[in-house]
Amino acid sequence: MKNFIIPDSEFSERTKKLQSVLASTALDAILVFSTESEPAGVRYFSDYWPSFETAGVLVPKTGKPFLLIGPESMAFAKSRSKIEEIIKMKDFRESSMPDYPGTKLVDWNEILGDYKIKNIGIAGWHMLPHTIYKNISEILGIENISEADEIIRKITLKKSPAELDCLREAARISELGFKAVLENIKPGMTEAQLAGIATGAMMANGAESTGYPIWCCSGPNSTQAISRPTHRKVQEAEIIHFSVGAKVAGYSASIGRPIVLGQCSDEMRKFMQVGLDAENMTIDLMRHRTVACAVAKKVQAFITEKGYRDSILYGPAHGCGQMECEFPFIETSSDFILDQGMVFMVDVFLAKPDMGFRWEDGIIITDGKAEELSNFKRKINIL
Repeated sequence: MKNFIIPDSEFSERTKKLQSVLASTALDAILVFSTESEPAGVRYFSDYWPSFETAGVLVPKTGKPFLLIGPESMAFAKSRSKIEEIIKMKDFRESSMPDYPGTKLVDWNEILGDYKIKNIGIAGWHMLPHTIYKNISEILGIENISEADEIIRKITLKKSPAELDCLREAARISELGFKAVLENIKPGMTEAQLAGIATGAMMANGAESTGYPIWCCSGPNSTQAISRPTHRKVQEAEIIHFSVGAKVAGYSASIGRPIVLGQCSDEMRKFMQVGLDAENMTIDLMRHRTVACAVAKKVQAFITEKGYRDSILYGPAHGCGQMECEFPFIETSSDFILDQGMVFMVDVFLAKPDMGFRWEDGIIITDGKAEELSNFKRKINIL
């Protein structure tokens, strides 16, 4: 059985790539910040995924990187970090804000001074706590702190062969989660029960976790583009929408499917078919060297022609990697060009006031037709 991992050598290469980009900037270092719910940046460089606490990776222009963690995580961090130098800091503590009297913790004066950092970039800019920004800016001045997410994206946008293998495996396991739902779903079961069935099947088949909180959205809840399962009981003759995704070695996939139990009205069937046709169209259009906005415009024109313009919430695809949803989105305003090695979730979510659904599958951009990570039961599932 294949072991799906990112090799240690690839983690080292990631730091070198970032430092090669840093060499052409005025920055002395980049701080990559991550949280428990959005661990991608820190995990990409260290394989560390914080729990309760937050974390950072400090990559100087030259020399070794540092993993910055909260006061309680040293044993955990040592057990998995690919970065040898690990530093405990109070700024990365959990939100209950324990004081840790008597514990020796490093402060920003020591780190920035010892490594002669005068100008720093922050990746994870929109998640960074005010306290960390304040403590760094008091030392460097706000004029010497800048957003650096775009620099990180230059490295993470195209996936390596090892990353692609992890994504393929995550998609395979996601299919098993949805298959378990199809085999067990009955009227009267709750959304939470069904989400639990999918989660259990994925964890039993090799997932390290779910890629995001698994969604089962039924009836009136099906109109929710982002959701969590409730104790509502699923019923016949309504759309029950599932988003099921596994995480493997840090990489997250997803499949999104609607299900109807019992009778399905003509309007419900027609609506779901438009979404499925839009997903298939998106997959076919997403080719190497295609301008992203051209895909979104054609797909939205198709949905509009079918009479469902007001059902569109966002573009028909978004990036995928360590986060199931990551930069970039395919939108009518997107001017970037699709390139080989980029990975996307084709994600067609449509909703009217009384019902909605999602069709979602991963693809890899190749030199021809996109490689599909899954096409499992990509049909209207009426059980």
